[in-house]
Amino acid sequence: MRRIAVTGVSGYIGTLLARRLSAHPDVEAVVGIDSRSPRDPPPKLRFYMRDVTGPLHDLFVAERIDAAVHLAFVVRPRRQEREAQRINVEGTRNFLHACLEAGTPRIVYFGSAAAYGAHADNPVPLTEEHPLRPNPGFRYAVDKAATDEMMQEYARAHTNACVTILRGCPVLGPGGARAVGAKIFQPVMLKLAARNPAVQFVHEDDVAAILTAVLERPAPGVYNVAGDGYLRYTDLARLARRRMLSVPRWALGAAMSAGWRLRLQSQSPPTGLDFIAYPWVVANAKLKDATGYRYRYTTQEAVQAYLQSLRPQPNR
Repeated sequence: MRRIAVTGVSGYIGTLLARRLSAHPDVEAVVGIDSRSPRDPPPKLRFYMRDVTGPLHDLFVAERIDAAVHLAFVVRPRRQEREAQRINVEGTRNFLHACLEAGTPRIVYFGSAAAYGAHADNPVPLTEEHPLRPNPGFRYAVDKAATDEMMQEYARAHTNACVTILRGCPVLGPGGARAVGAKIFQPVMLKLAARNPAVQFVHEDDVAAILTAVLERPAPGVYNVAGDGYLRYTDLARLARRRMLSVPRWALGAAMSAGWRLRLQSQSPPTGLDFIAYPWVVANAKLKDATGYRYRYTTQEAVQAYLQSLRPQPNR
């Protein structure tokens, strides 16, 4: 893995990965692609301001890319669903076309456990064999499932390529202010009455380390990524020292629907309530068995690392 392309390099995970790869002795160049300039680019980063909805194959061929990581994705809900779908799905298709044209032998995709969907009948935990059942109307999960299957199809059609699909749970850590999972921690946290699902997080450092590990050593296939253990939704309020208010689903759903329609809130359409109503936690044993990787942080420690970053630090 001497010349690695990373789409979405200016995002939360892309920034962490670029720093880690730049410090790797076997890496000659990190070819970063994003529609935004990176903050504090590391020494080995060769940045290209490109939109993934446009062609990428010329860049992959010119830069002689021998490994590629696809992170570019619209994570936060958008009202312009077609635009989000274009970036997510067409962007992934362009990425794979670039890999094919350049003959890139190693491909890594950071997908999402949200592709399994949040459902009342989900087992705890979900394994990689569980079908993808994204919640209808929740664009992020729907597109993550579609692109996950796109990656699997590519792997079946191009057996000479090593394709690794990582289905990650929400990421948190000291840099988690940019993470979608951090939006849960409001001054007053809301939960659905009679619902207290299992929840799960993975530390940002573990994510960067896992992405690097599967670039270093071939690990074809699908793997869940999640910190050890899980919490209950009410545990999040306890750890954050926040008040949690229990609200009937019909009331919270109506408020979210009106807020979304009137542009008074941009966190989620009402279908997003499924993700705080039902479990969608995943097993992480397959990745450990295949790569030998051991998580440095548990789910609870990932949450605590983020919360600690919010607290004023004592003067020295």
